[in-house]
Amino acid sequence: MRVAAIDIGTNSCHLVIADVGPDGHPTVVHQARDQVELGRGGLGRNVIAEDAMERGLAALSRFRRAMDALGVEAVECAATSAVREAKNGNEFCRRVREATDIHVKVITGADEARLIWLGVRPQLDPASGPAVLVDIGGGSVEIVLCDAHRLITAHSLQLGHIRLAEAVPFSDPPTEDEVWEVRKLVRRELETITDIRPGLGVMYGTSGSIRTLARMAALASGQPEPQHDHGLVLERTALKTLLQTLQQTRSSRLADIPGMDLRRRGTLTTAAAVLYQVLKSLDAPELVTSEHALREGLLAHWVDQHRPELRYEQPTLSPRMRSVLRLQDRYGVDPEHDAQVRRFALVLFDATIGLHALDLQARGMLEFAALLHDIGHHIDPRDHEKHAQYLVQHSRMAGFTAPDLAVLGNLVRYHRGSRPKQSHRAFAALSKANQRVVEVLSAMLQFADSLDRSHQQPIRQLLVKSAGGAIRIEAQVDAAEVYLERWSSERRAAVLEVVLGRPVTLVFNDADGTQTGHAGTSTRPKGLGSRAGPTAEVE
Repeated sequence: MRVAAIDIGTNSCHLVIADVGPDGHPTVVHQARDQVELGRGGLGRNVIAEDAMERGLAALSRFRRAMDALGVEAVECAATSAVREAKNGNEFCRRVREATDIHVKVITGADEARLIWLGVRPQLDPASGPAVLVDIGGGSVEIVLCDAHRLITAHSLQLGHIRLAEAVPFSDPPTEDEVWEVRKLVRRELETITDIRPGLGVMYGTSGSIRTLARMAALASGQPEPQHDHGLVLERTALKTLLQTLQQTRSSRLADIPGMDLRRRGTLTTAAAVLYQVLKSLDAPELVTSEHALREGLLAHWVDQHRPELRYEQPTLSPRMRSVLRLQDRYGVDPEHDAQVRRFALVLFDATIGLHALDLQARGMLEFAALLHDIGHHIDPRDHEKHAQYLVQHSRMAGFTAPDLAVLGNLVRYHRGSRPKQSHRAFAALSKANQRVVEVLSAMLQFADSLDRSHQQPIRQLLVKSAGGAIRIEAQVDAAEVYLERWSSERRAAVLEVVLGRPVTLVFNDADGTQTGHAGTSTRPKGLGSRAGPTAEVE
């Protein structure tokens, strides 16, 4: 069923249209945003100014035309701070209904916090414990303590960036005293919150202003241009530096700052001051951005209300695994082959953990890469590893941060053929620690993939032994002939030697244990050097 969700905020109006499948999962088909600034000029007087009302009506009329063109069957529409506080809020809702036939539900701050949680919930891992959600809107700030199962507590504070920009007007550029005044207002309000302790849980930022700040901070630190604004990691120290830059820059020069959204020029410094104080007061060293928020919560609410038999986004799997499996379904992979590659890759990882010393986070990335390494076939079998990298890095995958996706994209990129190179921009952009992760895991992934080169699963079991300064790999085979697997894995074993720093012996045994092929100690292809530099090509 095709469902639309509309979020009428103090700063922007958002539309998302999605097809809700039999399992309750929404697949987005259209999104739109219109910065109407409904609260501009009226928040202090608790009214919606006439020009703001006209902008809102025009935006919602455009949304109506889009919904009609796309055949929307149901609409969920919610209005937040600007409308609920306005003395003429009912008049606005009436005019919207008369002009567009959209019924606007004015929600409370508590409702707003709950819908934000519903929107972000698919991103929350049940194994990670509590999380703190922060949404900085134009009129209010929502702070939510929750986990994947429940909303624990929530607060809606009148600290929105439009509201505070009108309460504390900034000079051009702002003075330190003006910025500090905003921070004091925020700190004073947060001191009244006693049920969200500092340092409790991962923090997620869900609003457009937060995502803009995260993008700007990433670019200021020299990171590549993010493919999207979901999963960006914004460190508090980086935000402090960015806030100092903003308060030293005249409005006419803000466009010169990489990543700046000029539609937010009037209030972004205020939003940065608010967010910095939230992070500082709650002792959060960083936050992760989410493109899921109230409008996605409206879709989840619609499913809960109209399809109660569905278990919408029940956290039986981690958010990461759900994202990976959906990407598999979307791009039509060979699930038996992927399962075999995953099994062999994890056997190899576990058996050599004393050599590579990577952690469980790396193990999970190897598993996900094994399941996704062939999705590039959806575009073209030729260079499908490069297409797979593109698809991964341009997907909004719940549970993955932008640095996670950068690692995962590089892993699928190097699952065949070439080794990681500093001349490849996406690999060079990784941290040194993540470069080593990619070097080691991609070698394992290549080897595991080679053991099912035919996609016929001829190898029943893989035994890996590390002893006496060498690694012995025994492949138990069912088929009489495993030429493709033997030929391919012998070549890949050479790269394993490089990243693990040990000679590798590869043996193929039939069902009776009779040795059917023996690679001996692998021979490195020309150009493979020491463990410190596994960057040569393997054709």
